[in-house]
Amino acid sequence: MEQRDAQSLADILSVAPWMELEKYVDHLRDRVDAAVTASHERRAQLRAEILTENPHLSAQIRRPSPEKMQWAKHLLCTGIVAASDGTLAAVPLLSGTKIQVGVVIVTNTGESVGLVTRVFEHELTTTGDTAREFFDNLRKVHGTSNLASRALMLFGERKLLLAQEADWRMIHGELVPFELRTGVGHPRENLPPVFDLVRHYIKDQRFIAVSESPEDLDVLNAGIVLEPGEFIELRNLADDLTGFLDGDERAGTTKAGFNNLDRARFRAFIAEVGPEVSILLIKAGHRPFLLECHRKRVDEAAALFLADALWTRGLPDTGVPVTARGFPFHIDLADNVARTMFKGGEFRTFIETRLMELGVEHGLTDLDPRRTRG
Repeated sequence: MEQRDAQSLADILSVAPWMELEKYVDHLRDRVDAAVTASHERRAQLRAEILTENPHLSAQIRRPSPEKMQWAKHLLCTGIVAASDGTLAAVPLLSGTKIQVGVVIVTNTGESVGLVTRVFEHELTTTGDTAREFFDNLRKVHGTSNLASRALMLFGERKLLLAQEADWRMIHGELVPFELRTGVGHPRENLPPVFDLVRHYIKDQRFIAVSESPEDLDVLNAGIVLEPGEFIELRNLADDLTGFLDGDERAGTTKAGFNNLDRARFRAFIAEVGPEVSILLIKAGHRPFLLECHRKRVDEAAALFLADALWTRGLPDTGVPVTARGFPFHIDLADNVARTMFKGGEFRTFIETRLMELGVEHGLTDLDPRRTRG
């Protein structure tokens, strides 16, 4: 008898009933093992189904040529490859969240640049004539400050990386991530700088943008048709941006909340730059990643991804099934440096120390109550 989908809470509990801890622990290992094994068996079945249903697919799967791989390794030895990443630490307080945004740029020549800014919610709004107005304004800012801070970090990563002298540039995440697509509540003011930034990258052509955690399950499953060291072109940036603008019922996303003028501007931007950026699915190891690059630099971008993910780490550049990471080394390096330079715990400790020195009452009132647990 085929098991039906669990839709209601009762359905879920019929599959995963409450039980005493001892009994739960006794059966946990078998349950986890069975779930993982079943998933992997289905993936192997899915690979066979995909290739059978799409016999032309094998012809679309490519590897960078030996010449391109040699070019990428030579670039990493003699040229300048720059990568950026950022980090964000938020300390929620009653008087307004304090947010630290840090961006780091590293190069294969050993140089690194770290820049930081700090966003305090109470500085983002008018103080108001009365206390009630002040806290009303603060509440409004609180709803958008996290999105604004992430957008600030992501824009900073891309803008500061573009200012860095380099032969090629590596971006962590999409070229135009969701936070920058939204316009952060003010598309008329915030979208034009994003559009100009993307135009500069496309004009230069020499960039890769790598998404570490694609959420599209179909994309992740499609990766099983690839062997380590292989890639396939999926679509272009116009497809992604159009899905954001108009919504995608299949993906469960609604259309962007722009007015007609902003929507028209965004659509014109898609028509201008969307076809110029190719989106690849690529594997250096077991896990596939999404890579965005200029449509005229696909083979070079794929070669640079593989060389930096494998050869820079001392692994064969043809692909290694046993590698645990399979991700560009210099993006990982930027991430590690950012987390070392801009430690969220140190920022939180500084803020909390200042609170207590300003007065115990100030500190205990402002602090998140969970921070005072024993």
